[in-house]
Amino acid sequence: MKASQKTSSTRELAFDILEDVRRGRFAEYALSEHLENSPSLSPEDRGLITELVYGVLRWQSRLDGIIRRCSDHPLSNVKPAVRQILRIGLYQLFLLDRVPDHAAVDEAAKLSHSRFGKQTVGFVNAVLRRALRERERVDPRPKQDVGSLAAYYSHPTWLVKRWFLEVGPADTERVLRQNNSRVAIVVRVNALKTTREQLATLWLSHGVECEPVQGLPYALKIVGGRGPVHFLPGFEKGLFVVQDPAAQMIAPLVGVQPGDRVLDACAAPGGKTSHLAALAAGEVSVTAVEFDPERVRDLEANLLRLGVTNARVVAGDVSDAEFVRSLGSFDRVLLDPPCTNLGVLRHNPEARYRTGPGDPARFAEFQLRMLDSVAQTVRVGGSLVYSVCTVSSEETTGVIQQFLGERREFSLEPVAAREVPSPEFIRAEGFFSTFPAPEYLALDGFFAARMRRGPL
Repeated sequence: MKASQKTSSTRELAFDILEDVRRGRFAEYALSEHLENSPSLSPEDRGLITELVYGVLRWQSRLDGIIRRCSDHPLSNVKPAVRQILRIGLYQLFLLDRVPDHAAVDEAAKLSHSRFGKQTVGFVNAVLRRALRERERVDPRPKQDVGSLAAYYSHPTWLVKRWFLEVGPADTERVLRQNNSRVAIVVRVNALKTTREQLATLWLSHGVECEPVQGLPYALKIVGGRGPVHFLPGFEKGLFVVQDPAAQMIAPLVGVQPGDRVLDACAAPGGKTSHLAALAAGEVSVTAVEFDPERVRDLEANLLRLGVTNARVVAGDVSDAEFVRSLGSFDRVLLDPPCTNLGVLRHNPEARYRTGPGDPARFAEFQLRMLDSVAQTVRVGGSLVYSVCTVSSEETTGVIQQFLGERREFSLEPVAAREVPSPEFIRAEGFFSTFPAPEYLALDGFFAARMRRGPL
């Protein structure tokens, strides 16, 4: 290839990462691996690659609609990899202001030539230039119906239809917009090692701007774009952990007291475990259980970095009642089981394309089995918190209603307004829910229910 035809490493890497995701990898892990293997990249290039990967995944259906309107070929006849190149180019043209139009078209053509030779360059050029000429026609604003909103905001039709029925059209479109918004980096300050004020001062001395998050005493939000989190001052020393504001609201609901024995039943990667360990001035004992060996290693590494000495990690399956009995009894139990992740589509946009309408019910069966298993570890008078980062009724209220109907020794303990940043997160039944998030605050969708065990 001639030097003038050399494509930039940013688009090459973004393409490779997106292809990895298309083959089944999670975007977070694929992105992290490729960036770690490219240490010479500047912070600006790392930021652009991250923007391109997550931007294309969030807006994939909308971008495919533009390709379809600009191509003389059916979308199904366009090779998936060529479609990926077009998505990267169109995302820059329609949704990213920082790249000039001519540069976006030129880079897409170079990438096409690099990967497929001359035969696709003309097609890629034609589609992108037609998109520029006919911008308004090929990217029309959505109508207020399920199909139009689903295509424009790149969410599965079944999910948009469900939200239409549950929260109404206006709240549904707000959720769709929030799910496609750029995610600010929010951290929870590690109270075992420092304070929010001390960490903010340290960051400011290194040119990192941040601001507190209202209602959350340990939360700091990074202002402006940043590179990889592990480059931030204080990361290696364990002064903070990345954790969404909604996730930071869960551990306090467990209500730990000094001297409590606490079980975190699905603990990796350790955000809530370390939060539990820091509550009650660290005068608690936490047992953190995780099944997957790789996630066990991640959990142990995170707790070591954060300096958590009052938590022990146990490898095991909490859906196995016999294994759970071997753990003993606890004053407080937190179960945050695997779920459909429909509440964290901002962070995991690829999940929307991999989740089907039958998955919430399938996950709910597994979640109920895990909940029933860990319930036996709760001492009489103790509490059990069930939390998921999803918003389907099957996995939230459905699981709790069935559990309470079968386990008469447990009763719902409503969450009080003083325990959360805003009373709008408390539902009439006493459940905690951040879905749908208010207009002024883009939050992940979390649900939690607290139950108390009484005598039989």
